[in-house]
Amino acid sequence: MEQGVHPIDVNRTVLGNLGRKMQSGSSLTTAEKLMALSASASVTADMYGPGPDTMVVKTMDLPESVKGMLVEYAG
Repeated sequence: MEQGVHPIDVNRTVLGNLGRKMQSGSSLTTAEKLMALSASASVTADMYGPGPDTMVVKTMDLPESVKGMLVEYAG
């Protein structure tokens, strides 16, 4: 067994932390959902590589509070 320093896989750490939060019954925030999407995509790409059959584009609606802020700051 090799001893020494091993790099931390940030994506797997994020997925673990967010997974534990979900298991405890808490809901994820929008930022956490985006982090989960990004981390899961990275882990999946590392293991298998993206393929046309697995690539699905879905639109994500912004919460009303964010839409309101965008309108405020635009005007």
